[in-house]
Amino acid sequence: MSKLDSLTRRQVRYWLFRFRTAEDGGAPAEGAPVGLRAQFEKHPHFSNWHNFGVTWDVGSDPYVLVPLKYSLEQQWNTEAMASARPYPGTEKVE
Repeated sequence: MSKLDSLTRRQVRYWLFRFRTAEDGGAPAEGAPVGLRAQFEKHPHFSNWHNFGVTWDVGSDPYVLVPLKYSLEQQWNTEAMASARPYPGTEKVE
């Protein structure tokens, strides 16, 4: 088993976010597992690193790209608003 095969989904997503950040002018993704970046860049559904978390993500198998209907930020906001409660004392009184 290679080092790539032993990465968890969480670890893979960490490095993918690092690749995205580096492409957007952030700190370089030094120390990434050898071959991980190339493995994703050769995937037929790969568009670019900026779209990670916007139009694509990884599935339950961390080496499979899946398209997103909503960006991670949009999904987060939807779930946060659905579970939000009014601040105490600001409820409408009828």
